[in-house]
Amino acid sequence: MIVLPGDPLPEFEETKSISRGDPYNLTSMSLTTHTGTHIDVPKHFYDNGLTIDRLDLQCLVGAARVIEIRGRRPITRTDVEKHAIRPREIILLKTDNASLITKDAFDPGFSFLALDAALYFAEVGIRTLGFDYLSIEDAESRELDVHRTLLGHDIVIIEGLDMRLVGPGEYQMIALPLKITNGNGSPARVILIEEK
Repeated sequence: MIVLPGDPLPEFEETKSISRGDPYNLTSMSLTTHTGTHIDVPKHFYDNGLTIDRLDLQCLVGAARVIEIRGRRPITRTDVEKHAIRPREIILLKTDNASLITKDAFDPGFSFLALDAALYFAEVGIRTLGFDYLSIEDAESRELDVHRTLLGHDIVIIEGLDMRLVGPGEYQMIALPLKITNGNGSPARVILIEEK
């Protein structure tokens, strides 16, 4: 699994094993709250921000729309405005990153969201924005304004989505994080159910 540069790699250690004579199998895990597919909440960038254990599950369960935007880096306000985004929507962006998510190494040339697009999502008032790479923000960004804009407007971010087999359209989404007390985020299993 790839991680952002500077983040620790996930580690798994078999601490109990039936094959070694233990009565059960048990694995110890060590990973950050932003490993793999994960959810960012305001606490990630704001000390007094909403934490993962207090997050309204309506941000993570319900109708979601997948929008495909290809050949764009960065993804700008103009790119997203044409999709008639509605208030309180859950939007999942499928980009050229779909081919990068399974690579062995982090690729800094990924598609990312421009600040003007983040401001547009904040103006419209969506509730959740999903993205198909480990970060929604340009790898070169030092100010991290896209994260600050979205999370500052209480827009939940889901990063690291594997969208390779998902087409644009309407779905029901279930994205369940671990309930970490005062957590700034959490790994999550995200499932889309196609609308019939």
